[in-house]
Amino acid sequence: MFKKLLASVLCMTMILAFVPKQVYSSGENVNPSRAELEKKIEEIARKRGIPSVILKSIARVESVYKQFNSDGSVFTGRGGSIGLMQIVNRYGWFDDTRLKYDIDYNIEAGADVLLRKWDTALKTIPQIGDMNPNVLENWYFAIWAYNGWSKSNNPNTGLKKNAYQDLIYYIAEKEYKQIINPIPKELLPNSGLPSKETKFQTPEDFHYGDILTYYEGDIVKLDGRQTMILKDEPSGSNTHEVNNLMELQILQEPVLSNGYFWYKVRAIETEQEGWLVGNWISKTGSIYPFFDISNTWAKDYIIKLYEMEIVTGSGDNFNPNNYITRQEMSILISKAFQLQAPDYELECTDKDSIKEWATDHVKAILDLDIMALDNETNEFKPDEYMTREEAAIIVSKIIGYDEDYDLELEYIDTEEISEESMRAIANVQSQGIMSGANGKFRPTDHLTRGEACKLISDLLDMMHKQH
Repeated sequence: MFKKLLASVLCMTMILAFVPKQVYSSGENVNPSRAELEKKIEEIARKRGIPSVILKSIARVESVYKQFNSDGSVFTGRGGSIGLMQIVNRYGWFDDTRLKYDIDYNIEAGADVLLRKWDTALKTIPQIGDMNPNVLENWYFAIWAYNGWSKSNNPNTGLKKNAYQDLIYYIAEKEYKQIINPIPKELLPNSGLPSKETKFQTPEDFHYGDILTYYEGDIVKLDGRQTMILKDEPSGSNTHEVNNLMELQILQEPVLSNGYFWYKVRAIETEQEGWLVGNWISKTGSIYPFFDISNTWAKDYIIKLYEMEIVTGSGDNFNPNNYITRQEMSILISKAFQLQAPDYELECTDKDSIKEWATDHVKAILDLDIMALDNETNEFKPDEYMTREEAAIIVSKIIGYDEDYDLELEYIDTEEISEESMRAIANVQSQGIMSGANGKFRPTDHLTRGEACKLISDLLDMMHKQH
């Protein structure tokens, strides 16, 4: 069984589909800036299911971010290790030429080597905790093994001034401000290597990484693999083969199993379903109208307004957590309530700052006094972000005031609420349109685009019930 599993893993790792081969002349062999290399590593690490700080720290220790020497030759270690990630290709798993001259390929190879060390199915290293790959502390032994599963990296033997994994953690903290707590020395043997059968607890004070997570509704394709086999359950039996030309729909949030996050997917063309690990897929789209709303709490409100053509666009990012500007809020309100723009020019002093596509909507809002100009400067301030107390005033102007509401506010941040918005906040609270959280209303916090969609959706529901 072990030999079959090992053969399967080796077969899969030999069909990496990295970026197209690039050919360099000696005059072109120049290292990109460290910032550029770090960005490349971050992108590759996160989609491969490796916290980026770990792979960056490995590159820093291995090569000091160097693929090429100053004379254009390939940076090579004493044992023949190649390039940025210092890949030793003794088993021929990788293309030597690409390792030398294709930096992206070299980084991908480094990620692949580290994942081989991590692979719980091979049982080549001890396991830590639940082997959640997004917990930085769980990578202690995999990092150790990247440098060679050797007793010299046991800090208790004293064979090195600094064990390799401890040096990686030092770089992570010193250069990336990320603390990673090691496995305590007293839990390691005084000599030799810890048993591969030993299971260690994750250090109590642990830290999370930044690996990518996909969500229900995301569309993905294989990335770094030409084919993969779907399973009937996480870490289960083989069912169907998929290839890197097929679009797959994520059906639910990930499940952690044996050190990997597994996703239930459906092949859009064949409708075959199954589970696969998330390390070799990347997001290409969404079944929803916007690329980035699958994991936002405001998804249903955004979709509702999209279907009503109040928010527009398709396939782009909606940016639900970004703050909404005054002119963007004007558009939402104007479209939602089908307001008509008056036939006269804007009189605000900053009218030239208002986007052309927002002008008629701003006119309609100002004409009905739903929003107001600055009393002192006569400006509309189209690009200023809307605050929560400003939103409360706008909502109260739209729905009117409930004469039975209680003006007494019990928020612990009442002193931060302006006098002019006090009545409006009490009104929206009494009518169940806006409320606070944890005892605070947060009047001066900016309203997000997702929150604005919920606000408009709730207003439309209220109007519908009243009629």
